[in-house]
Amino acid sequence: MRPLESNCGTRAAVIFILALALASIHAPSARGYIGAEGEPFFGISGYFKTPPRYDEPVALQIRIWGESEYDLPVTSVARISVPDGIEVLSGDTVSVARVDRHMRRRPERVIQLVVRPARYGSYVIRGSLAIDAGEEHGADETDFYLTLEVTPNGVTYARAPRTTRYENVRHGQRYRYGGRYLVPIDTTQALLEEEITEKAKPIVEEAASCHGCPGPLPAVVPFLVMVGSDGRIRGSRFLDIQEEGTGGGTMAPDLVAAAGSVLPGWQFAPAKAAGLPVADYLVVRVPVKDGQP
Repeated sequence: MRPLESNCGTRAAVIFILALALASIHAPSARGYIGAEGEPFFGISGYFKTPPRYDEPVALQIRIWGESEYDLPVTSVARISVPDGIEVLSGDTVSVARVDRHMRRRPERVIQLVVRPARYGSYVIRGSLAIDAGEEHGADETDFYLTLEVTPNGVTYARAPRTTRYENVRHGQRYRYGGRYLVPIDTTQALLEEEITEKAKPIVEEAASCHGCPGPLPAVVPFLVMVGSDGRIRGSRFLDIQEEGTGGGTMAPDLVAAAGSVLPGWQFAPAKAAGLPVADYLVVRVPVKDGQP
C-alpha cells in the first residue's frame, strides 16, 4: 500500500468534498418498486405455446411485466422482430401501452402472435422492450432472443428465451442494471451481471491522513467505486454501512472527506466477461490515519 499524506482543510471544504462524493454516482429511482437500484424489475419474454412444426401455424406468446411498478405514468413499447422465412399470420409485432400504476390491475400483459415456419433454415426471433418513465428516471430497456432451426427432419427450438441486457438511459448517460447498483457504460452491450467472471480490483491503493479527524484512528472508510472498461474511475460514493462490531453505521464527514480525497489516486484492473474488459462496480475500504506532523 502506498500512503499519501493529506491534511484536512477548513470544515466548509470538507463538507464540499463529501457532497461531491455522495452525488457523483447517485442514481435516483422513480418507481414504487422497493429493491436495490441495480435490480431490474421489468422484462419481456417469449415462448412457443406448442412445439412449432414446418409449415404449420404456432402461437408465440409474449409476456411483459413491470410496467405498473413506476410512480409516474409510463409509455411502454414492445417490438418483436420475426425474420424472413417465418411468416406472421396474425398479431402485432409492435405494441404500445401507456400505463398508470393506479389504473393497471394486472402485473403483466400478454401479446400473442401466430407464426408459421415457411422455409428451412436457422432463425432468431428477437424481442425488445423500452419503457419511458420521464426525465428523472429515464428509459428502461431490455431484450431477448429465441432460436429456431427448421430442417426436413423436424424443428429444433429454444423452449425458453435468452435475455441479453437490462439497461437504463437518463440525462444522456447509459447504465447497466448491475444486480445491486447501476453501472455507467459507454454504449449498449449484450451483457448481464452474472456473466462477469472477474470483478474489478485495485492495483494501486492510497491511504489518507487527517489530523484532527474524530478517532479512533487509523480507520477504514467504505466507498462504492464504478470502474470503466479502461480501468478508470467513473464515479464513487461513500457507503454508510455498519462495520461488524462497530455498533453503528455513521462516520464523521471529516473522515469521509479525507478518504474520498485520495480515491482519484487509486488505480484499478477492470472487470472481465468472456475474457474482455467491461465496466463494473466494487466496494473498497480506504485507510485513514492520523496525520500528525
